[in-house]
Amino acid sequence: MATTPDPATSPSPGKDQAQVGSETNPSSPSGAPSPEEIFASLRSRTEELADYAVYYLLSKIDAIKFAIARRIMVGSIIAIAVLAAAGAIVTAVVLVCEGICDGLSELLGRRWAGELATGAVLLGGVAVLGLIAMRKFAGRPHLSSVKRFEFLRRRQKDRRGRDVTDRNAEEVIRGPG
Repeated sequence: MATTPDPATSPSPGKDQAQVGSETNPSSPSGAPSPEEIFASLRSRTEELADYAVYYLLSKIDAIKFAIARRIMVGSIIAIAVLAAAGAIVTAVVLVCEGICDGLSELLGRRWAGELATGAVLLGGVAVLGLIAMRKFAGRPHLSSVKRFEFLRRRQKDRRGRDVTDRNAEEVIRGPG
């Protein structure tokens, strides 16, 4: 995007930018730069600003690309670790179940009896743990809501001498309004 500077408006090799800006047009009566010089300087500075803006935007785009690539890599590593852990857990569970099954088969004297007993024990254990978890997780939000509303009702009763249920009972007896 950079263009070659115009030789007429570019500074001489021995002059610095401050000297160029302070040069005046000798033909100008007031010593001010000519309109051509002003527009050339403005064009040069605009091109420089455009170059800086492009550089800034490209650096920001590259930073975003890098952040996305890094997150994808971290997510991939986490996914691989989760799959490896799940595989290890499944393998351990299968080995434990096989051990239980073989032990019960030796105790009961028949292979099918050990497999049946192991399946029944494991299925029963999963069912019991599922029920406990359902009661614990489903009941907790309900109990906290009940406690919160009971607190609000007691506070209403203390402040106003009646609560929501008293007001509702009055409306049922008298009717709304």
